[in-house]
Amino acid sequence: MPNSSDKSCGARNACVHKRAVTPPEGGGGGREGACENQQSRDLPEDPVDSLATNTRQAGLPSHSSVDHGKSLVTTKVGVLCVLLLSVVVGLLAALSYFNSQPDMPGCAMTYSRPRYIEQTEFSRSWTRYSIKYKLYLYRESGYDAFDEPNRIPVLFVPGNAGSHKQVRSMASSSASAFVELIGKDPGAVERGQIGYDFFTVGLNEEFTALHGYSILEQAEFVNDAIRYILSLYPKTRAMHKISGSKSAEFALPTSVVVVGHSMGGVVARTAFALPNYVEDSIQALFTLSTPHNNPTASLEQYVESTYAKVNAFWRNGFSNKALDRVSLVSIAGGNLDSMINSDYTYVGDLAPPENSLSVMSTGINDVWLSLDHQNILWCAQMAKKFAKLTVQIMDARQPSQLLPLDARMKLMRRTLYSGIESDGFVESERPVSPKNALSSDYQYAHVYDSGAIKLSPADMRGLLPKFTKITIKPRALHLLSSIEGISAKVLQVLYDP
Repeated sequence: MPNSSDKSCGARNACVHKRAVTPPEGGGGGREGACENQQSRDLPEDPVDSLATNTRQAGLPSHSSVDHGKSLVTTKVGVLCVLLLSVVVGLLAALSYFNSQPDMPGCAMTYSRPRYIEQTEFSRSWTRYSIKYKLYLYRESGYDAFDEPNRIPVLFVPGNAGSHKQVRSMASSSASAFVELIGKDPGAVERGQIGYDFFTVGLNEEFTALHGYSILEQAEFVNDAIRYILSLYPKTRAMHKISGSKSAEFALPTSVVVVGHSMGGVVARTAFALPNYVEDSIQALFTLSTPHNNPTASLEQYVESTYAKVNAFWRNGFSNKALDRVSLVSIAGGNLDSMINSDYTYVGDLAPPENSLSVMSTGINDVWLSLDHQNILWCAQMAKKFAKLTVQIMDARQPSQLLPLDARMKLMRRTLYSGIESDGFVESERPVSPKNALSSDYQYAHVYDSGAIKLSPADMRGLLPKFTKITIKPRALHLLSSIEGISAKVLQVLYDP
């Protein structure tokens, strides 16, 4: 007799396609369950499923898990390699920037013994910004005997987020230069070279480059500070007689020399255009690393509009005589100044050549260095050169406390451009051979008051016999010209000795 279960299940092939039906609660469907169980026992087992089952039972990872793990490891290694490469490239870039620049840093450090005396009387009665901003008088310990100003006033204006204490290097160098001058030439005081009183403003370290209203507020404060500074001298000059003066008559100051660093130079130029500016209260303006032509960060419309209005005022100010007695000197730091493009410091399109000059620190004799945005203030070479320049242009016999504009500009050009500080030749004359005078690398000659003339070495050798007097200074050959058609008296030739 055939088994009843075999009859109900029938052929194996028929049973394969049957679905397993959930048995009813009463326990029906037992035959289908038996068929399923028997069929599962009779069919051959899938090797892949068997491997996966055995792998899970053994606690080992499956093929898919292994592949996914390898992918994660590969991704992590790739990300790590990219990060390491980025770090290496960044370090190499930093190494190149700080150690392999064409213009290597070479500044010596300046040292000072500063004291900052807050001008507490410069209060609300003088300016509406007396709580926000402050005015200080700098004193160099060991040089300045009095806490009251009695010399020639100078006002320092710091730049974007700058401090009033940044004045210390140039003020200290100026004091040293004045003492050195008096030691060599005691008669300098009789000619009005009596030294400087450096004032400096604390502008709350505001971000002037990003806020146009801050430029206007600081410029108004600068004008108020100048009015206050000039009001001090009738009393202090009478109180403290200037040492070394015997018969000289010194005029009371009617103007202040202003030095602006970075955006401080823009603030100082803005002061001229404001209603509270006192006419002729600034006749000499020096700017260091100042972006005159364009703002460095155009993030606000008021910065742009302030620049446009101030620059328009300056371009028209010399033709309408509002600025005709003002000298404007702009000194740029060069390649190492990563904050200010040196092209922005050019002032030739803001003021005529009779009133302005632009120069880079790399071209200043006795400096010859590219300076970054901050060390243009404390670099010893630059500070000493600046002090030497400012000491030479002072003349306390004049109400402006300065040499007249033409004499002042002539002296500043010679000091900053060539190092020649007098019309005569103080060097001893000696013969110059063509071999010693010129090399094949010679490129140009500079003619004072006539611009630059480019000549080849052969042309220059042909000109040598036509010069009547030849003198030599380090790095330069100076020729007194008698050639027709050259208006200047002095021709400076740079050469390779």
